[in-house]
This record gives sequence, C-alpha cells and structure tokens, in this order.
Amino acid sequence: MKPRILAVDDDERNLALLTAKLEREGYELDTARNGVEALQKVAVFLPDLIIMDVMMPQMDGYEALRHLKSREETRYIPVIMLTGRAEIEDKVLGFEVGAEDYINKPYSLQEVAARVKSLLRMRSLQTKLRETEKVAALGEMVDGIAHEIRNPLTAIGGMARRLYEGEADPQHKEYAQWIIRSVERLERMLQRIDEYKRILVSTLSKGDINMAVEAAVKDVKDFIDGHGKQISVKMSLMPEPPPVNYDYGNMKTALLNILQNSVEAIMGEGAITVETLPMADETIAIRVTDTGIGMEKEEIRKIFNPFQSTKFEGAGLGLTITYRIIQDHGGEIEVESTKGSGTAVTVRLHPAKQ
Repeated sequence: MKPRILAVDDDERNLALLTAKLEREGYELDTARNGVEALQKVAVFLPDLIIMDVMMPQMDGYEALRHLKSREETRYIPVIMLTGRAEIEDKVLGFEVGAEDYINKPYSLQEVAARVKSLLRMRSLQTKLRETEKVAALGEMVDGIAHEIRNPLTAIGGMARRLYEGEADPQHKEYAQWIIRSVERLERMLQRIDEYKRILVSTLSKGDINMAVEAAVKDVKDFIDGHGKQISVKMSLMPEPPPVNYDYGNMKTALLNILQNSVEAIMGEGAITVETLPMADETIAIRVTDTGIGMEKEEIRKIFNPFQSTKFEGAGLGLTITYRIIQDHGGEIEVESTKGSGTAVTVRLHPAKQ
C-alpha cells in the first residue's frame, strides 16, 4: 500500500507542483485548501504524513496543527509546515505546537521529497517500536490469562461431561452439551494463546521458503474441507528461490494464519492464489491473494492489533502472531484490500547472506 500524503495549501499552483512531484515519487496524494478542509480530509483519507502551509483562509496551519496534535488518533501523523515567513519566532511556534519539520518558501521540490522520505522512514521505525512494545506486553498478559482460566475451565468441563452422561432429562442434557461446547471453544482459545507464547522466539536457519509455503497450503486445504467451502487454492512458486534465514515451524504458522483468514473472508465459492516471487528491491515475496469480501482502509490499519478479530474461536491472535513472526525474521508484511473485491497480503523476506 502506497504511503498517503495530504498536501494543504490555498495556492493551487503549489498544490499542483507538490502533487505531481510526490506522485512521481510513488506516494498517494490528496489535497486541501485550508485548515478546516484539511481536518475533514484527515478523517477520511487517513494520511501517513501532512504537508501544510501556514498562512491560509478560514483556519491557518498553526490552528489546524493544534487540532491534529490534540487528538489521539492524529497526534502521531508527522507534519511538515511550509511558510513564506522566515522569522525565528514563527518556526519556534510551529515546533512548539507540534510540527516535525519546517520548510521556507520558495522551496525545492527535491528537498521536500527528501524530507518526506526521511520523516516517513522515521515514522515507520516509531510504529514498529510501538508495535514491538505492545506485543511484548501482550505476551505477559496472555500468559496470566491462560494460567487463570485453565484450572477452572478444566473443572467446569469435567463436571459438565459428568452431568451430560448421567442426565436423563433431554432439556438438561442439552444444557450440559451447550456448556461442553462453550468449554471447548475456550480451550481452543487457550491453544492459540499457547501458540503465541511458543513463537516469541524464532530460531533461524538457512532454507528454501517454498517448503514452508507448500506445507501451509497443504494444511489450509484440510481447513477448507472442514469448513465445507468451494475454494480453489493455486500455487505459483518461483523455482529454486535464493535461500532465506527462517524458522520453518513459525513461518508455516504465520502463512497458515494468513491463508485461514483468506478462507474465512470468502463466502461460499472463491479462489486463493499463493505465489513466491522476486521483488525489485531484491527481497523474496510471498503473496496471498483471495477473492473474499475485502476490507476498508481503517480495517486494514487494525488487523494486526491483538484481539481485533470478531471471531471468538480464533481469539483474535492469528494475525498478531503472524506480525510478530515476520518481525522476528526481519521481514515486512503489507496488506492491500478493497471492500467487496478481495485482499492481497505480501510478506517480504531478505535473502540469506552468503
């Protein structure tokens, strides 16, 4: 998914030049003409970075910046302020309000592009750090949850089974069976928590990534059969890919989680395509594409958050586990999706050094 940039300026010529330059650099652009329009666009466009002029009608850049930095959902979006006023006081005010960078007019479009690239790289590192801290805290939390739940759950399940076996009343027997099924669902949740604890450390060794892909595809075909769906799974693997350093078991788990998500996103009939292919940046990509229901942009941003899933049986940990595994391998995971048109998940891994 391309990084999104919101350019805010009341000068149409400046907007046109910024848009043309940054789109050539590979970014997705949207524009606004004043601070009020910018705040409205931010809520819909969800930019990764904002370039904003200071002097604008209705609401100037400083006031818009104050609004952005006062809200939890927008305070971490980096903002580059553009100004024709070179006074130190103006710059100080901008930094005090929360601007990450300041560029004087007239400016070089090449300089703007360089600053944008630098800030986006910094934001990516900050995001990864926050996610790492979040996942580490989750590890401690789920360990406590599993310990507290397991013992009473065993007792409840055992007593419910004894009641079911000794009960003659059909309605009471049905109640006992309902308790047993609920206990089994909780036990499956605990299994996912144990799985999460096991993958906290990956042991890497050099190998052929196609092996983990093929194993995950084999398992997901069994998963599809168990769900009674008409889903075809096609593989297109690059022959003799460069070896990568990876943990076979953990990587298989990560890919299987992605594939299972694709299966659950397909209502009835559909198709899943799994590929391994070389990328221009010399990484090896594993791409899973499905014809499922797709997602909105806001959903994509949240799918790796723990317990984000609404599927109770999966405990909402599947893609959190996947994210952590890919992190441990020094890789990256990207999601592209359109509501109603399917989803593509791409995992990028670096070849092993000789």
